[in-house]
Amino acid sequence: MQFTVHTLSRIMDGISTMSVSSKGIVIETKSIKKLYTWQVQSQPPVVLNGKITPKIHVFSSDSSFKIRIQACDIEKAQFELQKLWLRSHVTKLQQSIIKLEALLERRYLSHDLLATAQRMTAELASYWLSWSLDKRFESHLAQTRFTLEEVHTWQQQDIEEFREAFIKQQLYDYETYFNSVASHPLTMAQRRACVVVDERQLLLAGAGTGKTSVMIAKVGYLLAAKLATSEQILMLAYGKDAADEMHQRLKAAKFDATCRTFHSLGTYILSQVEGKPPTLSALCQNVRKKHDFIHETVVSLCQDLGYRQRLISLLKSHFNHECTESDIDFSSDAVMRLVTLFGDLIGLYKQASSLGNLQNVEAQYERFLHVFRPVMTEYQLYLNNEQTIDYDDMINRATKYVREGRFKSPWVHILVDEFQDISAVRSQLVKALLAQYKRSYLFAVGDDWQSIYRFNGADLTLTTHFAKHFGPSTVMQLDKTFRYGQDLLDLASHFVCQNPLQIVKQVRAQTVSDTPSVVVTPEMSANAYTMVIKKIASSSSALTSVMILARYHKQLPSKEALMLLNQQYEHLEIVAMTFHAAKGKEADFTILTGLDKSAVPAARQNDRIIDAFLPKQEAYPNAEERRLFYVALTRAKRQAFVMSPSSPSQFISELNSHLST
Repeated sequence: MQFTVHTLSRIMDGISTMSVSSKGIVIETKSIKKLYTWQVQSQPPVVLNGKITPKIHVFSSDSSFKIRIQACDIEKAQFELQKLWLRSHVTKLQQSIIKLEALLERRYLSHDLLATAQRMTAELASYWLSWSLDKRFESHLAQTRFTLEEVHTWQQQDIEEFREAFIKQQLYDYETYFNSVASHPLTMAQRRACVVVDERQLLLAGAGTGKTSVMIAKVGYLLAAKLATSEQILMLAYGKDAADEMHQRLKAAKFDATCRTFHSLGTYILSQVEGKPPTLSALCQNVRKKHDFIHETVVSLCQDLGYRQRLISLLKSHFNHECTESDIDFSSDAVMRLVTLFGDLIGLYKQASSLGNLQNVEAQYERFLHVFRPVMTEYQLYLNNEQTIDYDDMINRATKYVREGRFKSPWVHILVDEFQDISAVRSQLVKALLAQYKRSYLFAVGDDWQSIYRFNGADLTLTTHFAKHFGPSTVMQLDKTFRYGQDLLDLASHFVCQNPLQIVKQVRAQTVSDTPSVVVTPEMSANAYTMVIKKIASSSSALTSVMILARYHKQLPSKEALMLLNQQYEHLEIVAMTFHAAKGKEADFTILTGLDKSAVPAARQNDRIIDAFLPKQEAYPNAEERRLFYVALTRAKRQAFVMSPSSPSQFISELNSHLST
């Protein structure tokens, strides 16, 4: 195709010749010959009517220009130019759309997949959606361009509708699986939590809502949908019992995945990098030995006069303990309290150091830390000399190895149980593992209502502000509890949500109890719970579990008393534990005792320096104590007996107020 043209471009003067071929458009003057290939042209050239002669508008990736041509059949010229341009571009478009459709059909529209689709369509749209396609090409390209335009112009409602359509299709395709994967068919909320696979996903699972069943079913779905292999899935639990239970339930369901605690994960990573498993120090496994070591270290350090003077000053300012350089009683209550404080501080200090959070605390508590740091140094030297580590070293070193790439993670999908208990340090390890893959997946399952381990470094905001810490995410809730009746659910939910910072959840109970699920009964004597046990025994003939719960160990019956009760009532299985220990457990009946106003909520506060190293304290009064009492309340499957002493806790008053309405 030949045209004699007069250029309008500033870089060309005089008469030029333009030729069109399968390679592109060539413009030639006496001194310049330039080829504009079809590949560099961002859209087909457009033939325009001019006042004198037609013009061709050529679009390159970074500029455009117009050239005047001799009179011609404009419609024919436009068709030929589009055809030549399409030959160079249509294959890329079709392949990109096929790839896009395959991604959207096979996987849930996660945040990362959505961003990928939007980037892809934005690039293609600049080539394909800014000009009119000749009708003669529509039979080949109309559907492809329609798909491109649809995805490129998605609004939030379109995205939600697309996701919902995918979810419904998956629920239909896997209906038989979800009906049989657990002992009972999964609820709709449980099923939806499985088929939604976002890069970052938080599932809020209240007490008794079947979170473990969801985690097992999620693994099965990932495997069945071929979204992951067994080797790519890691399930993390906090305690060995929980990890063992997950492993056994996976085995029963005939699924395979790696189940570990955070500590066993740390051990594994160190073993892989260092060639042998680490040796844990006896000091981190035995509190008594740790305190003895710290005590001996303080005594030894006091041989230095300067350290001795700093210790005396600290004992006076921190504990109001008076002593002199020649008269330090190392067995005094003040010294022993300081030893315990140092023991608690070692792990927190290491965690703050690994997170880069030491500066503010050191500035505020320099006098205290000036006495503590030499003890810390001696402690670490002891571990090094013994060639051992403690739990904090394990997690910190494991995180370092992962970040440096010395440990290559096989896990693309990480499922974390009891996520509300996660600390900033452990979250750093999880983030490091996730960061090794361009697209990785975190499925966090937890309940902000049951966050009760701040004293161990648990940071509730990692759950309540999940997206802030882990990026764009999907937050879902389980909406049905299978453990207890609706009246206990209503009472416990109302109680815990007095704190406005707790996430409000819409949960219903599977059953409506014929009898009250919560009974507040007077506690006239120290062993009044025995009368309740007698009542339970008389109304139950089958094997029945009973759990006696208290805020502190000292408020529970002795082992001997417990043994006698079990011998007296052979069809009852009676156990006793603290509120903290009861988390994750259940029984037919529970008895909450020791609820004196001086004990619940606990009046004892952390030492101020310990508090400085922990996640920020919540503004709402007794926030964690309220959640702890909620945990205790929600252990009973049939009935919870709340023992009310003569000076009852304010929490009992709140329960009575709700029960009377």
